[in-house]
Amino acid sequence: MKERFDVIASSLSSYFGVGFNTVQEQLDYDLGKEKRVVDDEAQDRMNLGIALEDGCLNYFEKKMGILIDERNSEYKYAFNEQLKCKRDGRTFIDGIETGVENKYSNSSSECFTDSLGYEIQCQAYMEAWGLDQWLLCGMWQGKPVCKLIKRNNELIKDIETIVNAVVEIMMGLREIDDYPWDIVEKYSKQKQLKVLTDDDLEDYDKQLLNSIGKLKAQKKAIEDKLKELEDYAKTHYEDSKWEDADFKYSISTSAGKATFDKATFSIENPTIDIMKYYKEGTPFRTIRCTAKKK
Repeated sequence: MKERFDVIASSLSSYFGVGFNTVQEQLDYDLGKEKRVVDDEAQDRMNLGIALEDGCLNYFEKKMGILIDERNSEYKYAFNEQLKCKRDGRTFIDGIETGVENKYSNSSSECFTDSLGYEIQCQAYMEAWGLDQWLLCGMWQGKPVCKLIKRNNELIKDIETIVNAVVEIMMGLREIDDYPWDIVEKYSKQKQLKVLTDDDLEDYDKQLLNSIGKLKAQKKAIEDKLKELEDYAKTHYEDSKWEDADFKYSISTSAGKATFDKATFSIENPTIDIMKYYKEGTPFRTIRCTAKKK
């Protein structure tokens, strides 16, 4: 039985359809229907982020000429005590009190400062602390990045609607079908997932999906091994070629493609919102297969 009925701010991205989990998956975790499994690699990443947090905040203090105090000092609740928030620190930028959220990420996908999920989280913090801006900063792929996020009252209102719905579902006062899917579709392309039964699938389709799951597991193992071998070869042989009875091999150096360093730009110009210059990408579908514990 659940003894508390509240939402953790870090799970808001999933409830908006822009996080790692779907809405239904996040609900299953928070309702205790499914156990969240954190493997050793993921736990190690989290431990590293925690260990580096103070040093990272110290860096941004010096880089931006600010003081970041009240680090991890308190929890606050928003929306009638239903949303639990914990901030990483507080500072002042241009004389305005500003909350601080710190992240450490080596993700190969988008930088967390471009993530709508983290913006939603920071907007929730602004509501909890009654502030008008929040500094999202940290390390991404070994580089310092930051973004100053301004208060968005429309988004905060949508957060309140989502939080109310989740808590009511937790308390048994609302069904998942009554979830505010209109808000989810406003911020993402995610739709309510239809739960299929055995009768909905032909035997061929069941075998096909099972094959996808097994092949994805094999693919990951192959890709991990291939990366390990390639990293070794690139480290030990530079601008070289060789051939055997089966293949010709070459290891060469190429000039890197010039890119816009938005991380440095954001640090040097924290009040400029570069996200308004981005164009929305084309929607795509994802098949996720999670191995069951046996």
